[in-house]
Amino acid sequence: MTATVGERIRVVGVLAFFAGVFCVLAVCSYTRESATMDEPQHLTSGYCALKRHDYRIDPEHPPFLRMWAALPLLAIDGIKLDTSVIDPVPTMEWAWSNQFDFCHQFMYFDNDADRLLYAARFMVVALGVFLGVMLFSWVNEWLGFRTAVITLGCYTIEPNIIAHSSLVTTDLAVTCFVFGTIYFLWRTCRHSSVGNTMGLAVFFALANISKFSGLILGPIVVLLLLVAVVRFRALKPAVALAIVGLLASTTWLAIWAVYGFRYAPSASSEWVFQFHNDPVMHHRSPIIADIVGWLDACHLLPNAYTQGFLLSETKLGARAAYLAGNYSTAGWWYYFPVAFAVKTPVSLIVLLISGGLVYIKRWRQLGLGNIVFVLLPVGLYVGPAMSTRFNIGLRHILPIYPFLLLVAAAAVKELLEAKQRTGRAVIAALAVCWLLEFGRVYPKTLAFFNQFVGGPRKGYEYLVDSNLDWGQDLKPLKRWMDQHGVAHINLAYFGSADPTYYHIDCTYLPGAPPFAEQLVKPPQLPGYVAVSDTILVGAYLTDRGRAFYRPLRDREPVADIGYSIRVYWADQPWWPP
Repeated sequence: MTATVGERIRVVGVLAFFAGVFCVLAVCSYTRESATMDEPQHLTSGYCALKRHDYRIDPEHPPFLRMWAALPLLAIDGIKLDTSVIDPVPTMEWAWSNQFDFCHQFMYFDNDADRLLYAARFMVVALGVFLGVMLFSWVNEWLGFRTAVITLGCYTIEPNIIAHSSLVTTDLAVTCFVFGTIYFLWRTCRHSSVGNTMGLAVFFALANISKFSGLILGPIVVLLLLVAVVRFRALKPAVALAIVGLLASTTWLAIWAVYGFRYAPSASSEWVFQFHNDPVMHHRSPIIADIVGWLDACHLLPNAYTQGFLLSETKLGARAAYLAGNYSTAGWWYYFPVAFAVKTPVSLIVLLISGGLVYIKRWRQLGLGNIVFVLLPVGLYVGPAMSTRFNIGLRHILPIYPFLLLVAAAAVKELLEAKQRTGRAVIAALAVCWLLEFGRVYPKTLAFFNQFVGGPRKGYEYLVDSNLDWGQDLKPLKRWMDQHGVAHINLAYFGSADPTYYHIDCTYLPGAPPFAEQLVKPPQLPGYVAVSDTILVGAYLTDRGRAFYRPLRDREPVADIGYSIRVYWADQPWWPP
């Protein structure tokens, strides 16, 4: 059914209002934060790829999102960049250590870090807006306008979405592109048109050239096509096979295109990654290493892409992790369910449970085919994530959130259609609770924890790293120091931003960032001691390092900076002899 002019105006008005509110929330948040742990690498990598066609910076992610974020930097005059210093460095030495020093130098000494970050972060905000538009469109087409408006409102104040829409990382991008892929596949199965098919191909390719986890879309799309052909007769087998062929060929071309149709990662043709020959990597991932070696020998894909995939897969192996006071290098299968339970707004959890019951009760009216397109991607994304040992952040399952909002939308529709006013009263009550939870933490949305666990101040008891403390609060720390006349501070900081950039005079303590490891000294006492929560709980420290900070956990801090840095006053040594 074709929409009337009035209906189109109404939709445009809603989306314009949403875009304005979302942008204001995101910009007001990210301008108060220093760079998070991974942003300097992402942004430096993107700018090098755009400006020098050099893909040697942090190859464990494909470059599209980074290049997208770095686009505004091309309009900024005076940016200093010298990639020639990479040429004499051995590839393994470069990948494991030197590249991080290069990024730090580029951001904090050669250029104005915040100026670059602010421009780049807005490009990610734009993707957050576009993701919201697609979510609205799906709900509007399936469940109606009123339900779509409320679901879009939920999306706007979902703290995990807002947090990662404000950062130059790959998490929001892959969330946007995964959702776009499934949305256009859903539309293609309902109405096979050139526009829907091309939208499917574009988003599928973008997901795969933004983050390696986008590869999971392959089996998801194939299974959904199989269900559409066999169970629902929505597509003919020949059409489904043609779609698979289109996606494969489009993605292969997109991979070559994003690397400039060049095999070597830079103009230095002799400088190539050879991770597959490294004994440690081959031991950890022997099958993948052999496949990568063969692909490289045949030049079937760019060197930085294949070798970067091997590097990223190798890092998914044993890695230190923290969960609710426990430490492990093997991880926990229940890490992501717990992270979801404590970092998702209570109102959304209520709507999810209700929406699941509506799916069961009204699957005929809603359409079983529609429900499959919502639930199957969630299951196939979370399942592999739970089987990995890479337990450092809820952000690794961020792509399920838009789909979960589709589940919540079913509950919203049921409440709106209730005969009594009770349904609308319930929606209003849930909205108030959601707004209160969101308002309590905003603009520090990265540190969001729900009221089930006592909110963000209790977050460090359950999760750290990118769930809470990702290095984003150096700027607020400096403001607190200025307000309280603190000229010097003892600092144990988990992040990659440089305190000297913000004019913080500090003594680095154990657990300092790699760029400051050689500067670690005993604290100057009496004096203030600022400790990031990730270091305070000892997530990545040795037993000796944990013992050094453990006595502080029993003290009341004089300040809690952004829920991620705790400041203590110490007049004498607190650590055990």
